[in-house]
Amino acid sequence: MIQSPRERLTRTSMSLAVLAIFSTLTFPVVLPYIFGSVSLMLAIISKGARHSFPRRSRTAVIVASVALALNTALIVSSALYFLRALHDPVLQEQFNKILYQTYGITFEDLITQLGLQNGVPGY
Repeated sequence: MIQSPRERLTRTSMSLAVLAIFSTLTFPVVLPYIFGSVSLMLAIISKGARHSFPRRSRTAVIVASVALALNTALIVSSALYFLRALHDPVLQEQFNKILYQTYGITFEDLITQLGLQNGVPGY
């Protein structure tokens, strides 16, 4: 069965959108941005000169957009939680327990390794 280029673009866009969602749940940060943005570009290209998107392309746009939004929310919430831990002694103690059990270092050691002194970059 021979597929038109538009059908191939649509199918590839949908596949990459699914990969973007999967990678958001398993390998967040970089991969969802790659898969999601390529999926969006292919979905837009699959429209061609027509006035409407193919159904699968519309689905791919929605799925890829959700993956990108979830990945961004995950990154922002993680950064805010870490910044909150820099100034909250209770969270620092919880981080100490988890970090020491998992990696054998304390939160203070981690802050020193990251080059942060009292929550601000130190030189």
